Amino acid sequence: YKSPRDADGHGSHTSSTAGGNVVEGASLYGLAEGDARGGVPGARIAMYKVCWPLGCSDADILAAFDDAIYDGVDLLSLSLGGSASVYFEGSIAIGAFHSIMKGITVACSAGNDGPIFAVAANVA
Repeated sequence: YKSPRDADGHGSHTSSTAGGNVVEGASLYGLAEGDARGGVPGARIAMYKVCWPLGCSDADILAAFDDAIYDGVDLLSLSLGGSASVYFEGSIAIGAFHSIMKGITVACSAGNDGPIFAVAANVA
């Protein structure tokens, strides 16, 4: 649907991993009980929607990189992937390169859609 909202919860989940506040007494069915928190609790997070029901277009990915650079973010964490592509032609690699040239740290998921089991699709 055409909305900035997260349709399947993936973006919300990954954002909580980065900046989620402390949850006391968290556990996995009673195992590993303790406090859970994101990497930087209370962090200010800017999210850019690039994926839609039909996929994640290169134009939307590159526009999000441009917006993040313009907005002055310090760190980009991308949790999206797709098919493996030629390194210097992939929108994630191109956007990451431009971001790094502006002094922005970029962390990307390796993707879980590699050509065979246990192979990374995103080498950016």
